Formats: sequence, structure tokens, C-alpha cells
Amino acid sequence: MIELTELEHDTISELINIGVGRAASSLSEMVDQPVELTVPAISFVERFSDSELANAPTEVVSAVSQSFHGPFTGEAMLVFPEVRSLELVRSLLKVDVPLDTLTDLEQEALMEVGNIILNACLGSISNVLGEPINCSMPTFRKRETRALLDDETAGGSAATNPVLMILHVQFMLRQNDIDGYVLFVMDLESIQMLRELVRRFLANSLG
Repeated sequence: MIELTELEHDTISELINIGVGRAASSLSEMVDQPVELTVPAISFVERFSDSELANAPTEVVSAVSQSFHGPFTGEAMLVFPEVRSLELVRSLLKVDVPLDTLTDLEQEALMEVGNIILNACLGSISNVLGEPINCSMPTFRKRETRALLDDETAGGSAATNPVLMILHVQFMLRQNDIDGYVLFVMDLESIQMLRELVRRFLANSLG
């Protein structure tokens, strides 16, 4: 299991915090209301079922996913409980209609939000570490939480010994109490590379 020093942990958290903060500003303009974000909480688990996020395994969630490639590779996901995702869609569209009429628009609207937030997070890491990171086009999925990572997103075969780096960010729209979280999935080799790049950044910054 990965063990980060306090300084490494704080640096990765700050990298994500900068990116999510920029994304919150853009999202606030899209929904025309303040958006508050909690400080990202980072944890590492061997299986998604080990995380606190899987405490409601049958809860249906909507997720936008993008794979990323660079000095390290993996999958980034923006996940919302289904009901909250529809509330967000209604806020984005600025219409007051029943939630069950919005399902046809959910995928397109959430992919736009996911593209903004996930690219902001990865862009922040890329800019600070000075390493290019390329992202795929976003994809959408809706399923029970326990099945969220039951396919190729789980980091490949069991032989690659995947580790989930989980960043939990709570979104708070004052009028809707909408919340979601960002999930990064990387194998051990990629997480170790990220840590090495963070160490290099700290060494250059601290002299």
C-alpha cells in the first residue's frame, strides 16, 4: 500500500485543490449560483468496496469518466448519486421541471460538467509538475455503486495489482445541496511515478 509523507500528501491535495477551485468557478457561472467545494481528501485502497464511498453499494450513481496518459496513466471519474445528478442538470438548464423528465438530457449535461472538472484537476497537476497529460473523450455510465469499477476501469487485470487513489470532493450548491466526488484509479506503478514527480517538484521548490 502507498504511504505518502505528510508533505507529499499535502502537495497532491493542493494540486487537486487548485484545479477543482478553478472548476468550481466555471461551474458557478454555469449554474448561476455559488459553488463551494471541500478540501480534497486523499486515501488509497486496494478495492473500491474497501472505501467509505461504497457504504451504500446499491445506490445508483451517474459517472463521467476520462482515461489519462502521460508519465503516469489511469482513469479519472466524476461521480454523482443519481438524484443529485438530475438536480445538477436542472440547475444547469435553469428550468423548473420534474426530475423524471430530465433523464434524456442527463448524459450530455453531466459529460460537460465532468469534462470541465476532470480536465481542471489533471491540468493543474500537469502544469505544476511540468509534465504533459493527455485525456480521452469523456464517457458516461449509470450503475449501482458496487458495480462502478467492475470492468476495465478497475485498472486492468488483477495481475497489475491496481490501487485506487480516491479524492473525495464534496460539491455544495447553496440552493440544491448537490454533492459528488472525484475518483482517480491508478495502478501502483503510476502512483509511484506521481509520487516521484511530486518529490522532484518539492526538491526544486524548496531548494
